[in-house]
Amino acid sequence: MIQRFMIPGARGSSVVERPAELLYMCLAEGSQSEMPRAMHRHDDRAEIVFIREGEGTHIIGGREYRTRRGDVLIYNSGVLHDESARAEVGIGAYCCGFRHLKLKGLPVNHLVPDQGRPVLASGEHHAAVEGLMRLLYERVGQGEAEVCHHLLQALIQLVGRLLERPEPRLEVPGYDLGQEVRRYLDEHYAEALDLAGLAARFKVSPYHLAHRFKAAVGCAPIHYLIRRRIGEAQSLLIHTRLDVAAVAERVGYRHASYFTTAFRRVVGVTPGDYRRRYLND
Repeated sequence: MIQRFMIPGARGSSVVERPAELLYMCLAEGSQSEMPRAMHRHDDRAEIVFIREGEGTHIIGGREYRTRRGDVLIYNSGVLHDESARAEVGIGAYCCGFRHLKLKGLPVNHLVPDQGRPVLASGEHHAAVEGLMRLLYERVGQGEAEVCHHLLQALIQLVGRLLERPEPRLEVPGYDLGQEVRRYLDEHYAEALDLAGLAARFKVSPYHLAHRFKAAVGCAPIHYLIRRRIGEAQSLLIHTRLDVAAVAERVGYRHASYFTTAFRRVVGVTPGDYRRRYLND
């Protein structure tokens, strides 16, 4: 028999001033992972995502990341994120949503500093992270609230351990035209916008604006705008009872038919089919 003892006075890696409250657990696989979740954010919660299989592309806070099996993704409250699977291999992932977390030195519902890296390789902690995510998913299904609460706190501490490893911090530029345009699109996505109008607003040529935007964000401005609109539309389809025409108008499309075409190109199904499939799953 081998006994292991805790070190007296040992504490967790993250100093928790207020514990998190679990809101939901999701398991995305199969047909669900084939439908991209376009640009969206949650202002009242944070999320931890664990990629259990496959590969994908994620845009988090305006930066693009190639993600793979074993990666842990952190979505702070209020941070825009965009999720899509690599078509040839798909993606399977657990997602844990929670609120009220307060870590020392960070805003509420933030796990990582603004300039910290939101994509972490689980490495030697792969089995532990996946095990906690699986247990949380199973226990939520069984309604074991007290067990889920403690499992969530353990998961947050384990992610804090991953954050302790030396990781490259994101550079903080003084002024980046591409990121300035991205921030403008994030707030004005429902307005009538095109490349020429954006270039005029920022007093540069359309070519220069498009070049700087792609260098900063990883895609063309109009491509980003479309995904931003579709992401908001997905949230409205899931969380409200607005009809498709009302959703289209809310996110900047004056014609429901054009909105349906754009939605199908991004997500792969019509808005109505997406609502039915998502809510049924």
